[in-house]
Amino acid sequence: MPRIIISCPTTGADVPTGHRTQDFDLAAVVEPRSFRCPVCREVHAWRGAEARIEGGPARLGFDEAVAPH
Repeated sequence: MPRIIISCPTTGADVPTGHRTQDFDLAAVVEPRSFRCPVCREVHAWRGAEARIEGGPARLGFDEAVAPH
């Protein structure tokens, strides 16, 4: 099952949040969730808007998401 990933605000590295999902709408995560970062060891809070699914597309800006390829 793919992991939910955020960018560490301290190092910029992609880090797993400790949550996994098969079919999960990240936009539904509006309340912050916290975890201890495996990279910098600080506690980070995240919301769905800041996260992505491992192996999925990176977060795109609106123009990039709707631009034809």
